[in-house]
Amino acid sequence: MLAYLFSRFPVVSQTFCDTEMLALEAAGLPLVIGSLNPPPNSFRHERLARLKAEVIYPPPGPVLDLPLTHSTVDSVWQAMAALADQHEAAYGKSFKAHVRARNAWHFAREFKKRGVTHLHIHFANRATHTAIFLKKAGFTYSFTAHAQDFMVDLANDDLLREMIREATFTAAVSDYSRDLLVRICPDAAGRIHRVYNGIDSTQFPKAKPGSPEPLRLISIGRLIDFKGFAVLLEAISLLRDQHIPVALQIIGEGPQRPGLEAAIDRLQLRSHVRLRGVLSQEEIKMELAASHLFALACLTDSKGATDILPTVILEAMACGLPVVSTTLAGVPEMVRHGETGLLAPPADAAVLAAHLCTLAQDPAQRASYGSAGLAHVQDVFSLTKTAGHLASLFPAGSTATHSPSPAKAPVTLVLLDVPGIAGPALLTELEFLCGHPQVSVLSTRQSPPPNLPSTLLPEYLPDATVLEAAWRSRPDLVALTESIRAEAGPVDGESYYLNARRAVHLATQVPLRHWKKIHALRASSVLLAWLLHRLTGLPASATIEASHQESRSVLTKLLPAFSHGSNSDPKLNSTFPDLLQLSAPFPPKRLLGVKLPVPLIRVVEPAPVWERWLSQPE
Repeated sequence: MLAYLFSRFPVVSQTFCDTEMLALEAAGLPLVIGSLNPPPNSFRHERLARLKAEVIYPPPGPVLDLPLTHSTVDSVWQAMAALADQHEAAYGKSFKAHVRARNAWHFAREFKKRGVTHLHIHFANRATHTAIFLKKAGFTYSFTAHAQDFMVDLANDDLLREMIREATFTAAVSDYSRDLLVRICPDAAGRIHRVYNGIDSTQFPKAKPGSPEPLRLISIGRLIDFKGFAVLLEAISLLRDQHIPVALQIIGEGPQRPGLEAAIDRLQLRSHVRLRGVLSQEEIKMELAASHLFALACLTDSKGATDILPTVILEAMACGLPVVSTTLAGVPEMVRHGETGLLAPPADAAVLAAHLCTLAQDPAQRASYGSAGLAHVQDVFSLTKTAGHLASLFPAGSTATHSPSPAKAPVTLVLLDVPGIAGPALLTELEFLCGHPQVSVLSTRQSPPPNLPSTLLPEYLPDATVLEAAWRSRPDLVALTESIRAEAGPVDGESYYLNARRAVHLATQVPLRHWKKIHALRASSVLLAWLLHRLTGLPASATIEASHQESRSVLTKLLPAFSHGSNSDPKLNSTFPDLLQLSAPFPPKRLLGVKLPVPLIRVVEPAPVWERWLSQPE
């Protein structure tokens, strides 16, 4: 099975990654996605809802650090740790080789659970560095290099050569990028392939660039230096001085916004230029279709960073728009000067303005360039062609056209919320449950109990940005959590909505993980289990310990919805069937006038109890 590994996923500006994965899924290739860090924000383009791949996020820092802080005889970890020592000696501490090793150790476990054999990565960066360590766990990998990633961000040709040498193959997004890579690593020339980022032009509405209205100009990208927005503003001021009516909108966000705002004021362009901020992919498509011309003034910034093959140019051409850009890097591979648009030297506002002026005054030429650009996209950058090329390079067996059998996937989700030291009963249960192939143990805490052995590794909820994204993208589930709140009894509002967000996220994971049952391992997880049961219809059960801190009034409201469980709280009115038989017998409160302690929960041999419970009908 194939996995994509990212430093962060998703990232708003990296739509080409989403496009590529959607195309591979459409061709029948099942995918898994690993993200080494939480996403930067909760914004999601609408089409990500079509992505079927499960996204694996890292556990909390203390869990990731377990192999660094606990001695282990794990041979895979020992090999990764030795490689980290070598990399630190060879490349320096700034490349954080031991962090890469710990990330690899965690993701190796998660990928193996899901049958992954090969990884593909975009950018020669932290994720590709991590993939070198994942080879120690038996995985193969490939990566797509762009140019800025290895020329500026990585800035270490020796490490880049190791990345290329260890990879099954390396893809370059342009001929320009491939030439650079071959120059750095000539011995691997036969394994470095130019694979364009593709696009499906049928998914883009078509513009009318030849309409005679005043010029509507659009530019899209992160507000950073090498996108050249400052130069574009200078060009717009020159058009204004020539009394050429033009309206420019810039879509995107980034650190250069204050400088661009100041430049707009300095050049007196408030009536001509709008900074629109971040828009969704569907909103961007509509704005492209309503424009006459796309412009992107790519340049090389003071650090040597530059755009290589900007996807937004392809998107504009897919809408039938002519393009004005620069002669930088791979741009001429997309924009053919005098055929699909016009190219200026980088950072030359005068020539850029002259090209804009030419097309502003010639609607027929705009229409001609737009038609030629659409044909060029369909011929060279067709998504079917580019994704097919990439898929043909993956190792045999990693692109199986069927997913692993759901029968082999964990069917029971066990929810764990333990703030302090785990008692002997819990440790006994976790030892069995964490090792059972039919169980997923999920902790809602951000760190394990301090006495939990490092060999018992539950899963963890992802970062709050992921939970918030699910909450925003599923208004139907959110509405359901609102409608059932009164049924939960006198539950605290903060607790309810915290667990509601967790439940909405977990509900979106049910189709991906094939869970069939939910179990609250202690009373503190009952609310979450109840919410998830109500959102998905999955049967729920619970184990209630004697000395829990939860409201009995709330539990009394929630537990009737549970199909079975065990209750060790003598003060809790609960009638669910005790199929687990974990309940501690209620002893007399006093013996010879001495108050007796109430046992938390009985410590039993877990296998017979839980095997019986796991076999209960759904």
